[in-house]
Amino acid sequence: MAALEIQKLSKRYGSSKAYALRDLSLKVEPGEVYGFLGANGAGKSTTIRTLLNFIQPTSGTANILGKDIVKDSVEVKRHVGYLAGEVALYHKMTGKQFLRFMADLQPVKDKTYLPELVKRFEADVRKPLGELSKGNRQKFGLIQAVMHQPEVLILDEPTSGLDPLMQ
Repeated sequence: MAALEIQKLSKRYGSSKAYALRDLSLKVEPGEVYGFLGANGAGKSTTIRTLLNFIQPTSGTANILGKDIVKDSVEVKRHVGYLAGEVALYHKMTGKQFLRFMADLQPVKDKTYLPELVKRFEADVRKPLGELSKGNRQKFGLIQAVMHQPEVLILDEPTSGLDPLMQ
């Protein structure tokens, strides 16, 4: 079973005649890494938002781990780790509070993995997230995306703001 399979996926906004995404077809097998490269406005983020059913496709189909992205949206999200292109965090929460909150939403499988991630990313869990630099907030976005050890990762500009050594 493919990790991701897309057939002629298209997205048009409203009554626009222009497509934000048109007839995308691709297949990504488990263990493969696939990246979108393209200019601003090429449809990269639109594709990601459609795959996660944040926006509905105009036409076409897509499956993640054999599950339809629209019909099985809740189940799909249980198996996907996601990082948005613009990380939006609760600025008054400390890193520790934020990670605990995210673990309540999507339980972690291995209790030793989260502390390992915090150490690996050198994330300061004591400070409020609003006091952190863009790069340090990005670390928390990455940690929350992978801490439940999802089968599929969907990351939109995951290294944005990270220093070269952390990338």
